[in-house]
Amino acid sequence: MRPANQQQAERHMEHLLNRKLKGNRSTRVKEHTQRAKKIAALIWKRFQVGPYQYQLKHLKWYLDTQIRHLKAATQYRHFLTVKNIIIALGKESDWIGGLGKSGWR
Repeated sequence: MRPANQQQAERHMEHLLNRKLKGNRSTRVKEHTQRAKKIAALIWKRFQVGPYQYQLKHLKWYLDTQIRHLKAATQYRHFLTVKNIIIALGKESDWIGGLGKSGWR
């Protein structure tokens, strides 16, 4: 189910997270969903893949190249969103350790 364009990639991400994230939809979950949609758009522009086709390298690319200009606290929130994406994909046992190797914890 590869998205044909950036908007489809964003919708796929929203669908993925809405199924998996628990909590009040008007607070943190909404923030993570909005941030994840931006992540999906950037990854789609670079690699033309949607959330269901992500590999660890796609998320590492995002963390290593797209958020370096942000403050540390904001970078951490982006890391938490990436972590939520990984959990929603069911890859946490394999991928969370891979993110730690590039300095993210």
